[in-house]
Amino acid sequence: YHVVPSTYTKVAHRDSGTDLGTSAEGSTLTSTYAAYISKTQPADSYIGQVIYTLVHPASEEPLQPHTATSGCINYFANASSAVGEMGCQPITNTATIATLWASNFKRDGYGFAGWSDKYDYATNTNVNYYGPNETITFTAGQYTGSNDGLSLYAVWIKSAGTLQNWDGCDSLTQGATTALTDERDGNTYAIAKLADNKCWMIENLRLDNTAELSSTDTNNPSLPITNVYDVTNPTTSNHLSAPTDPTTTVWCTSGSHACIDQSMLATNNTTIFTINTASNYSASNNVYSYGNYYNWYSATAGHGKYGGSSLTAQGDICPIGWHLPTGKNYAGDFGVLDKALGGTGTTSDSDTTPTGGTMSKAWRSYPNNFVFSGYLNGSSVYGRNSGGYYWSVSGYSNNINVYYLYFTSSFVHPGTDNSYKYRGWMARCVAGTLDN
Repeated sequence: YHVVPSTYTKVAHRDSGTDLGTSAEGSTLTSTYAAYISKTQPADSYIGQVIYTLVHPASEEPLQPHTATSGCINYFANASSAVGEMGCQPITNTATIATLWASNFKRDGYGFAGWSDKYDYATNTNVNYYGPNETITFTAGQYTGSNDGLSLYAVWIKSAGTLQNWDGCDSLTQGATTALTDERDGNTYAIAKLADNKCWMIENLRLDNTAELSSTDTNNPSLPITNVYDVTNPTTSNHLSAPTDPTTTVWCTSGSHACIDQSMLATNNTTIFTINTASNYSASNNVYSYGNYYNWYSATAGHGKYGGSSLTAQGDICPIGWHLPTGKNYAGDFGVLDKALGGTGTTSDSDTTPTGGTMSKAWRSYPNNFVFSGYLNGSSVYGRNSGGYYWSVSGYSNNINVYYLYFTSSFVHPGTDNSYKYRGWMARCVAGTLDN
């Protein structure tokens, strides 16, 4: 006989009985197997007729609860195959509000959908979900003194396919989530159907400069993309090229028009695990959830350049079948989402009024999951853990500015403010065709 392990992952088809499918992963199962053997049937006729395949997942352990240290919000990866560490987010006796830290965890083949207050969120019906930078409130002293701290667990969604040409948005209900993998580099992203009834990536894009771009996998790329834009002597490249270490290489002099068309794909998460200890982690240090910084030229795959700036860039580095959001006013993608979340903006081109701190919390709440990822200017990062900066494809009416989503804890400009194209900001992709 064979000893059957108590935890297993189903890898074979089962023709009869209850098919547990992927829900069997990590579970404990007691089964009795029996077969009727006929005296008149040749013994060898049974060979290969009944096959059970149970495989013990050596790399994954069953989920379990963890106790947080008093006076701390402790974050747990909630999967033994996840990598990364996070330390104690301090809570004082008088604290009643906290902005959660963005995730420093990565799990191949899974999208990160936020935090939960239950380790068994997949089967527990009494679960609270939070965005990675969501603001939460609690009673003063609730997690300090002789009390345990607050334990939060990473919520993982296994990839259900590829991002490229995905057509599953209509089948999702509002607020529902899934996860899809970018076939260009293998990164998996959590996806949600948000309040505007559009499907958004709810993680920042992490495409780096090793991925080749083509019209079959990227939204209308303009190739070749140059590393440093020079019309008299262009450097040709079939992918986005950039300094490997943006902290030591100054790719652009602040404010210089010569830098605007430089392809910059500087990324903080390529060095995420150089400071990979819980004691060194902080809200503004290397954080996986912050994603990669792109200037507008890179974010629009070369379509957004110096000059002609009031036009909408017709291509970007989102996967094919996805696009960067539109901006300019409350009729753009950012503005429509803001109104769906409770904002009060109008569709007038002149309406650039920001919404307040309540809307900032809404943007950062689950499942919207926008984060205070800051921006890159020259070789320095600014505003991590205090400001969110996200590209639109909508140029402003001058040569060097573009509309963008900008928010702090106090206000939100949902694609209605404008700033410099040469800065490094974040990218979020929306499913479907670009709506001009």
